[in-house]
Amino acid sequence: MRVPAINTYNTTNRRYTNQTAYGQSHYEAQNTPQVRLHVITFGKRYTSQVAEFTPECKGTGLPEMAIGGEGVVGYELGESLNKYETVRGKKVDDRRFMPIWNYNNPNGGHKFLLHKGIKTQDLPDTMPASHFMSGHIGDTKESIAKALGYNVDEIDYVVQSKPNGSNQSKYCIIEPTGVNGVVKCPSTIHLGEMNEVPYQLMRVSENNPKYNTFGKRGNNYFIYTPEWARTSKPYSYDCFGNTPFEAEIINSNGMRAWAEILENKMNTEEFGYFKPANVICHDRPASAFMVHIANMSAQGHKEINGIKAHKVEHNPSRDYQGTTYDPFKMISVVGTEKDMETLRSNPHYSIVEKAFYNGGLDSGALTDREKQIAKNIIEPFVAPFRDYFGSYNITKMPIIGVKRNPDNMSLGSVSWNYDAEMRSLETPDTAKGLTGDYASIKTIPVANGVTTANMRFNERDVQFGRGNNGLSKPENLKGFTPFEYDGTNIEEIIKAKEKNAKWFTTLMYEAGEKGQDALNKLMFDEAQIKEGHEVIGYLSPLKKGEMLALGLGRPDTQKGYPISTGSALHFFKRTDIPKEMKQKVKFFFGIGLMDKNHPHYKMIEKDYKEICELDNGAYKHNIAINRGFTPNRLNACSQFGDYTSLYEMFGITPIEAKAAGSPSVLTATGGFRDYTKDGINGFITKDVVMGAPEKFGLTYANSAEELEKARIDRQIPQMSDNIKKMIELYTNDRKGYIEMCKRNIEEKVDWHNNSEYNHGTSANRRYLDTIFESEKGWDARFKQKMNRLVGEFGEFKDNLEEMVHKTKSRPAKIILLSVIAMLAIGSEIYLYLLHQKNKQKEQTQAAQPEQTQAAQPEQKQAA
Repeated sequence: MRVPAINTYNTTNRRYTNQTAYGQSHYEAQNTPQVRLHVITFGKRYTSQVAEFTPECKGTGLPEMAIGGEGVVGYELGESLNKYETVRGKKVDDRRFMPIWNYNNPNGGHKFLLHKGIKTQDLPDTMPASHFMSGHIGDTKESIAKALGYNVDEIDYVVQSKPNGSNQSKYCIIEPTGVNGVVKCPSTIHLGEMNEVPYQLMRVSENNPKYNTFGKRGNNYFIYTPEWARTSKPYSYDCFGNTPFEAEIINSNGMRAWAEILENKMNTEEFGYFKPANVICHDRPASAFMVHIANMSAQGHKEINGIKAHKVEHNPSRDYQGTTYDPFKMISVVGTEKDMETLRSNPHYSIVEKAFYNGGLDSGALTDREKQIAKNIIEPFVAPFRDYFGSYNITKMPIIGVKRNPDNMSLGSVSWNYDAEMRSLETPDTAKGLTGDYASIKTIPVANGVTTANMRFNERDVQFGRGNNGLSKPENLKGFTPFEYDGTNIEEIIKAKEKNAKWFTTLMYEAGEKGQDALNKLMFDEAQIKEGHEVIGYLSPLKKGEMLALGLGRPDTQKGYPISTGSALHFFKRTDIPKEMKQKVKFFFGIGLMDKNHPHYKMIEKDYKEICELDNGAYKHNIAINRGFTPNRLNACSQFGDYTSLYEMFGITPIEAKAAGSPSVLTATGGFRDYTKDGINGFITKDVVMGAPEKFGLTYANSAEELEKARIDRQIPQMSDNIKKMIELYTNDRKGYIEMCKRNIEEKVDWHNNSEYNHGTSANRRYLDTIFESEKGWDARFKQKMNRLVGEFGEFKDNLEEMVHKTKSRPAKIILLSVIAMLAIGSEIYLYLLHQKNKQKEQTQAAQPEQTQAAQPEQKQAA
């Protein structure tokens, strides 16, 4: 979630035309086959078919689509379902849908690759950036070929990756399909009006570079809208979750298109009659899908009824929830044309307009009475999406979906333990502002899998990271020792990794001795170096009996790197460990391209400098920081993993360490606790990281910085203890270390066989059987009209409480009560007060006689 990149947001309100720059109709010019529609059995959907929306997907081979763990999940889950699973005797047909994006595409049209004189099937893996052209809205291959004097087969639609240091770009070739259309959304500029946003479904071409690893390329799609086309990466927000809320409007419009596409537009010969009964919505951009299918169903679109949609919560922490205090922006996300007609017909519409054009419901341009009128009209409509802090929250959409349509909608995290944490008042900041909402519904977690074969430890000539770096040079790769576990050769693998650790640290030391430039070139390509990727410090060559601990991840506050460096510093300072023992541990931490002004970076930098100065520099070459992309193939060079997340949904990196037979030292959070048993297959801290403030002697009256520091400080000595256990095991208990490595490499972690840490069912079957109940067939589905997730536009009364007393409609009463409650909640103190209230209640009950306590349930039921 990872990137800033909407170049022009005001396109949300543009009225698009179908005229191209060359006078042709956008869709008339498309070179798509004319197919006959063969709609099968009105309303029937196929329970063996699955549609997934995933912003990131590493199957494309493009770096921008594999930045976070979701890129792995978005690719591997579908591939595994297709390869291993059946439903009612039919092979599962899972297809991925992705939002279009392109490097440097300000025009909002398609991006084209111009390759005059080269056939598509003969294209190299990268092309010069000058060969890519940004089209205008409506441009087609045919119109571009005519304007430039090219043959049509010398031009391809593409998704273009950012150029590397040699100004070469990776790319994914896509092709237009017969599916296109226009969706309408409420304007953010003219209240009550609708904008039209064209969309088109693009198919991933079979003619693609070898780094495109989809099993069935043609069954994977990009959804084009001009708004999405302007983004330069799959997400329109950066790696810290910062975003203008307009990005949520753009994502919502894409979800409007996807809902319309899945309704029935692919149930044709062109698509092999794809009409899925099951939909997986990955991450925040897909949240609005549930809103839109509920709207369509309520409007009489029977083809939607019976769909089961599951939202996968990859990261519901506060920074990633997508919030605004502007109800008009939320209306643009969830509203329909009929809603705008209802709003315009309100007798007080002119007052609402006044609020809209003058800065909102609390605008100083409104009198107090006008403010009350405008709030009474607008608030009930968007009230369902208010969180504990009173903001309108994108991530709350699927929660409301589960409440309103439990037979059709579900959600869950990618870890059993994280799912519990986001629902618990003991860890109120895991899903801050939504803890009570998650606790109020049934969630269905599915622990992720990992396809370990993708690590390719058994091959020597495989590049590290993006390639074009020192590690990937053929002459250096000769020193890499490949390995593969056959069930008996764990000691052989341990020896191979020790050789690789020596190989890696020797290359690093030699580069470091030459200077910073050589060190950077060892790890990064020229483009990464220009972006600021750098190596801080360097390791000395590993000697016999020494070990390398590896930690890596994206540059995110969530990853808790100050715990990693802080615990390393604490370990080197310890007086209960001999100096020679401490010198046997080397740390390599990959923190991504973290902003040097970020508080966590300053903490990391301080720890690093202090380590280098300890004992007259005795540990200077026992730690290095990789401030940039760190390849996961380095797991083939380490003896332990070292991961210290403040909160972690699942944590794919320790699973990747397992694939190499490496145990990990970990903080107690989320998925780490799913698959790690302390002292058995790794070491984990005793205290949960994101504990409530009172566990640290604080309250929510303390600053967020104070609370975060307390959490980090609590974990540092516990992680230091884990490091001590790690080196003692490796040095003094070789048999125990071998056994721990064997346990890790033998753990079944693939999607189709990870039942060991997934409560007895593989991730694949949990999706198919528990969530979608696919084996029961279509006839068992609930196919009645869905309930909308929004409220109703209100009518003005002098006060909301009076409306509650007078209304006879129970649903309306509930909506009004929620408005009153949510408006009363305006600060983080709410969670603390709620927790204190529950605690006080427990203490009161404990002080009562047993017979009184026993009678309470009956009294509550009677009430």
